[in-house]
Amino acid sequence: MGVALLHALERVGSPPAVVCLHGWCQSSAYWAPTLERLTAAGVHGLALDLPGFGASACLPGPYTMEGLADAVARLLDERGLGQVVLVGSSMGGVVAQHFVLRHPGRVRRLLLVATGAATADPASALAKADALADAVWDETLIAPAVRAFFHHPPPAAELDRYCQIALMASPAAAVEAARSNARSRTLERLDAIEVPTLIVQGRHDRVRTPEHGKLMQERIKGARFEIVERAGHTPQVEDPTGFHEIALPFLTADRS
Repeated sequence: MGVALLHALERVGSPPAVVCLHGWCQSSAYWAPTLERLTAAGVHGLALDLPGFGASACLPGPYTMEGLADAVARLLDERGLGQVVLVGSSMGGVVAQHFVLRHPGRVRRLLLVATGAATADPASALAKADALADAVWDETLIAPAVRAFFHHPPPAAELDRYCQIALMASPAAAVEAARSNARSRTLERLDAIEVPTLIVQGRHDRVRTPEHGKLMQERIKGARFEIVERAGHTPQVEDPTGFHEIALPFLTADRS
């Protein structure tokens, strides 16, 4: 099964393409507000469902942060995309860090959202992943994790939609990705990132706090750090106006 089957939401526009990567047990749907604004600005936008998640749940691994980064690189090759503006939230932000470190010539600008460069308590995170491997993959298991994405939960119907997106994930992918994310540590290598970088955190994020963002900013030369005051772990969804006032000018700068 080829990587060409990787699911993506795409909006045609001017290059370079803005490529958006979602978080753990999320999908391209979380980047719909961003794609709408990129379309209005005439910019090529692409939001992926990473292997093992969303509509790409049937695709094989490895589902490690490095493996997912390389899957993104293969997709860009398949689509004939050279340099891109790369966006990643939560786990997708970790994948984005690995991508720019492994494929540095492919990234023109980097936006890291609600993410970090090291897990504060890897042992605890690995224990949670091990427990996940032994659990029944159902809404009772996944709903609390989805609710934790939001500081202000969305309406019930929308929250249920996000739960259904989470349940689409391959349990094997969810476990392997959680384990890899827990072990991932790019912190000491961030000084190798030389592209313009914007880091955005939600003020009320309980998963990746603003302190995680500040640590990354301190290590990426010239990086800019911003906080969305009315958001938790999904600022692009929770406060799309506030988030895009910060993010959109960065994403659309230096157009060819």
